[in-house]
Amino acid sequence: MTSFSIRTATAADNQAILSLIAQPQPSNGVKFAFERLPNYFTSALISHLRPETLVVERKDNKDLVAMVNMGWRDVYVDGQIKTIRYGSDLRIAEAYQGSRVLIYINRAVRECVKDDWYQSVILEENDKSRGALEGARAGLPLFKPMGSIFTHTITGCRKPITLSTQLRPATQADIPAMNAFVTNMAAYYQFLPHYNFWDVEAAHPYFNGMSIHDFILCVDEHQEIKGLVGLWNQKSFKQTRVLDYSRSVALFRPFYNFWSLLSGGFVLPAKGDTFDYLALHSPLTHPEDHDTFRQLLQAAWQGVRQQGKRAMTLTLSEADPRLAVLADFRSIPLKAYQYTAAFDEQSLPNLDNTRIPYFESGRL
Repeated sequence: MTSFSIRTATAADNQAILSLIAQPQPSNGVKFAFERLPNYFTSALISHLRPETLVVERKDNKDLVAMVNMGWRDVYVDGQIKTIRYGSDLRIAEAYQGSRVLIYINRAVRECVKDDWYQSVILEENDKSRGALEGARAGLPLFKPMGSIFTHTITGCRKPITLSTQLRPATQADIPAMNAFVTNMAAYYQFLPHYNFWDVEAAHPYFNGMSIHDFILCVDEHQEIKGLVGLWNQKSFKQTRVLDYSRSVALFRPFYNFWSLLSGGFVLPAKGDTFDYLALHSPLTHPEDHDTFRQLLQAAWQGVRQQGKRAMTLTLSEADPRLAVLADFRSIPLKAYQYTAAFDEQSLPNLDNTRIPYFESGRL
């Protein structure tokens, strides 16, 4: 019987990890690979403030057969800053799925988490994982559903509007007010990251490739911030590649692309190519301020087109009232489910369910 060991990943594991990460992820008639070229450890510093990547290897030949990242994030939980674990990038090589490898991963996760809890997200299309986790199988963590989230790839604008004169690019002088605005928004959003925008100017790896000028502010008549959003080009360290299309999508694709080219919309790439888009960083307004949110999205879309891109992504909870604003845009939704997880029921958090779960597409 093959035996395995589990350990912390090192830089020498990069190529093997990239192969695991690139495993196909089916969704809506398209088979994706969520890649992290050229260096997984660079992208891990985007999803986690402090990554903790574990790998499972065969003892006989040292082949890596599975991985998971159980690193840390600083987020607002019930309005208070808390450092929590975020479980992500779980991959098991196809030949070892259904084997004892999951037992090794589970033991390591339990050792990490101990009597605490962590956060996780699973794609809707990943029925096998969701069925196993939600079924509370013996020995696995208990997963408490926190509702669904939708990552929208926005590909066009249905209802163009005149942009407000209250919109402007952010400058370094705005950073204290931007930090204060995020703190204020923690009253409404659960798991909102504890952002310090001075880290953008300091080129912190958590904001890889961003500058403060990538952010758009919407201010009121007193110059107080009432909304902000950033445009983030992540293609140098994070890619979404098309591996295959379903038969129906493949047949429809040439006609859709022809129409998109005429209308300035999004073009579905050929098999083997990557999507070209910008991720929206911290798309924040008061949950009921639809007008400001609409203005920010319109301004962001204009910025996307000025950079020669045809798509932008953002993630919103099903409980976010601002989801209604997306009716003004053409978008392709990708549904996933949020969970908190722990190894005993007493460790699962009882959170304020009036706060709206928050996630960012660029940090999934």
